Amino acid sequence: MAAAAQSVSAQLIQLSPAVRDSHALLASARQDFFKVAFDGDALDPKTKGAVALTAALVQGNEETVRSFLAIAKQLGLNNEEIGQVAGIVEALKPETQQRPAPQATAAAAAPVKKASTCC
Repeated sequence: MAAAAQSVSAQLIQLSPAVRDSHALLASARQDFFKVAFDGDALDPKTKGAVALTAALVQGNEETVRSFLAIAKQLGLNNEEIGQVAGIVEALKPETQQRPAPQATAAAAAPVKKASTCC
């Protein structure tokens, strides 16, 4: 498989050695952070897949969506669940004219366990 072409900004970053080196560190740190966040055990695998797919859909990058769609399916999300995730993202886009009141969506949600600690 061919490597993805670099974005224009990534190409221009190469013009400054200091920025280029820092950019490489940032990319490595991002990968490390993603691994720690995604490999954590607070969420079950299907929930991780749904969250990752949601983030990809919000970003709107087709390649990223395809990648996380494949991951979501590998983690056990079925077509109905994937469709619901996509629907939620679509319903919450800023350009959506009207959104349901938070009380209406909260009433439809399953009961939530209260956490023993908070942020």
